[in-house]
Amino acid sequence: MDQLYMLKAFVAARKHGSFSKAAEALGVTTGSISKAISKLEADIHTRLFHRTTRSIALTEEAQSYYQTCCRLLEDLEEANRRITHERGGDSGRLRLVVHPMVVGGTLSRFVCGYRAIAPNVRLTLSVQERAVNVCDGHVDMAIVPSHLIDQSTVIRRKLWTSSNVLVACPAYLRKNGTPTAANDLSNHLLLQSSRSRQQSAGSIGLIEDGQRLTVCPMSSMDGDEALLRTAALAGVGIAVLPAAMIQEDLKAGDLVEVLPECRTVEEDVEVCLFYSHRDLLPVRHRIFVDFCAEFFRALDVRREREALTIVSDLEQTRTRRLAAVDGRAAQPQYAGRHGSKQLMQ
Repeated sequence: MDQLYMLKAFVAARKHGSFSKAAEALGVTTGSISKAISKLEADIHTRLFHRTTRSIALTEEAQSYYQTCCRLLEDLEEANRRITHERGGDSGRLRLVVHPMVVGGTLSRFVCGYRAIAPNVRLTLSVQERAVNVCDGHVDMAIVPSHLIDQSTVIRRKLWTSSNVLVACPAYLRKNGTPTAANDLSNHLLLQSSRSRQQSAGSIGLIEDGQRLTVCPMSSMDGDEALLRTAALAGVGIAVLPAAMIQEDLKAGDLVEVLPECRTVEEDVEVCLFYSHRDLLPVRHRIFVDFCAEFFRALDVRREREALTIVSDLEQTRTRRLAAVDGRAAQPQYAGRHGSKQLMQ
C-alpha cells in the first residue's frame, strides 16, 4: 500500500475524529481508511489510536509522529503549489545556451524582447561553441548550429540558415589591397572557424566562375565566430563568417564583402532551437519557444528586405557608372599637335 496514502489516512482520521469522516473527506471507503492505518501501525511497530465503538484518540507515542506527518504533508502540498504556479505562470528559471555566432546586436535585441514579455523569468545565459546536451538536466534550451546536438530524442526548430561570406573592414583593404580573384587570398591573412580549419587543413575551398578551387592563405587564424568577427572589425584579416551574423556590420559599412562573386564550398550554417520535451512543457518554456520562433521569423523578413535594398542600390550604382562610361566614349576626340581635345560643336 502507498505510504503517502497511509499518512494521509492517518492525519485525516486524527483531524476528523473518526474513520468514517476521514473516508468521506478523502473520497474513499471506511474500510480503506481502517486498512491503511493498520498497515501503517504494522510498518512502524507502534499503535497510533485508542479505538472504541464511538471514537478514536491518539496514543501518547503517536503525538509527535502526528505533528511530523502534518508538516510533511504541508511541505509536499506547498511544493506542489509552487511547481504548479511556476509551470502555469511566467516565473521560474530558464537556462539557455547560445552559440558565439548568435552573440552581437541580434542577441541584445533578442534578450531585451524576451525580458519585456517575461520579466519574472530568471534567464541564465551561457555562450559556448562546444556540443550541448539538453537532456542531462543542466540546460533547458539551446540556440546552436544543428551539428552540435546529437541527441535523437530532442525537439528541434530551425531558426535561420545562412551561407558563409568573405568579409573585411575597409581599413584592412586600404592597407593590404582588395582581392579581385580567389587566388589573391593567398597573399592575405585568413580568419576562419576552428572547425572549418580542422576540416580543410588551413586552406579554403571556393567556387569561382563555376570552378572549384582551393586557396592556401599566406597566414591564418582560427577561433569561434564571435572572435573572428571582432578580429575582422579590428582589421586583422579577411574573415569567413555566416552572412546572417554580420548583416548589421555590412549595413553600417564596418565590414565589406570581399569577392562577392565567389562562394565557399562549405555547407550553409543552420541554427536551431533545441529543447528536450514537447509534453508538459512549463509555460515559461512555451512562451520562450513561441517568442524565439517569431523573433527570428521577423528577423529573416527584415534581412530579406535589406538584401533586396542592397542589391537594388548596387544595380543603380552600376547603371549610373555604365552610363557615365558610355557617355565619355560617345564624345568624339582628335589628337592634334597640342594634345587630345574635344571637337568644338
